[in-house]
Amino acid sequence: MQQLKTVTIKTSNKVESVHVDTLYTIINNCYNNLQVVEADCTSASYFLNSANIFAQLQALYVENECNDYVSIENVMQVFSNNITYYDESSLYTQVVENTAMQNVQLENYTYLSN
Repeated sequence: MQQLKTVTIKTSNKVESVHVDTLYTIINNCYNNLQVVEADCTSASYFLNSANIFAQLQALYVENECNDYVSIENVMQVFSNNITYYDESSLYTQVVENTAMQNVQLENYTYLSN
């Protein structure tokens, strides 16, 4: 009789997720909220962050085309990577308004500076 044996154990993790239709709605809201580039640096930075969020959410949508749900953490990572200051938090709040993610707080996923 064999004394030692490697046994495969499958485990599952519960992950808070949203339906891909919610992600699609957020992407559409991002598109509708893209700002025009202006001459000053603050506006240009805001536009670049907005465009980056739009592009990265599209990439996340494509990565999950065969899934019905997307991890909220993955969605929030996109916003966390592109929003640094409290003044920029509207980049998040405007696009999740009236979606299943409207009660998810950005501050729970990133530190915002003044």
